[in-house]
Amino acid sequence: MPPVPDSDALLNGSTGNAHALVGWLVMAVLLLAAAFSIAVAATGGGDRFLVVTIGDSVAFDADPGIRAALEATGDVRVESRSYGGIGVLRPGFDGYLAEALLAGPDVVVVMLGGWDQVGILADPEAYGRRLDEVVDRMVDGGAIVIWLGMPPTPPSEHLEAARRAANAQFEALAGRHGQVVYLDSGEALGDPAGGGWGFTRFRVGLDGVPVQVRKVRGGGDDGHLCPGGAALLGDLVLAALRTTHDVGEPSGRWWEGDWTGDARYDDPPGGCEASTG
Repeated sequence: MPPVPDSDALLNGSTGNAHALVGWLVMAVLLLAAAFSIAVAATGGGDRFLVVTIGDSVAFDADPGIRAALEATGDVRVESRSYGGIGVLRPGFDGYLAEALLAGPDVVVVMLGGWDQVGILADPEAYGRRLDEVVDRMVDGGAIVIWLGMPPTPPSEHLEAARRAANAQFEALAGRHGQVVYLDSGEALGDPAGGGWGFTRFRVGLDGVPVQVRKVRGGGDDGHLCPGGAALLGDLVLAALRTTHDVGEPSGRWWEGDWTGDARYDDPPGGCEASTG
């Protein structure tokens, strides 16, 4: 920054000194504006708060819908970090979590468990202790954790007993930690018929008409998500977030955005093109 002009020189009415003062003021304003722009870029802009999503391949499919719902409010910035093969018992999870927490998120959204099922059933108490360790790391910086339970699984996979055991662990985790909110993902993705949350390929979507929520693979039901399912999960997460943070209503028809054309929803090809008829 240029030096401040001498006050005595300014008082003598010198045109040159007057020009110097104007130049100094302009430079100061420009520097302040640049500093403000850098600060806004570093924090993600305005007063938006940061949500980080972590989880396995089902969470990976859910991420675009969760991001669309939350960012449509204008109050939230989302970093999506889910990918296949993630579980708290899996090798490399601690490093993965450390990287996800580097930005100091205000909220961490978690959905996993499929890769932990053997360990959950083999030693439930040890798994509960592991969950406590993981959550302690998340909340140490003041974050709220929204933990999504595993959604209903296709009957052909014979995983329902393990899924229920996993979700019981996650719900108990929320009971032990005041900064953890547990959400039953079956509320968004399960079959409401008969009063239970069994597996279903279709649900009524946010437009009030049936949408495909789960993929088809090899002609059979698959547990991964289509855009309709991701949108319903995004709506579920947003509703929970609005109980813990000051978040406005989402604008527009966010569930119809460009995100629905993401390549992940064509894996396998045509997996999200089943007919309700």
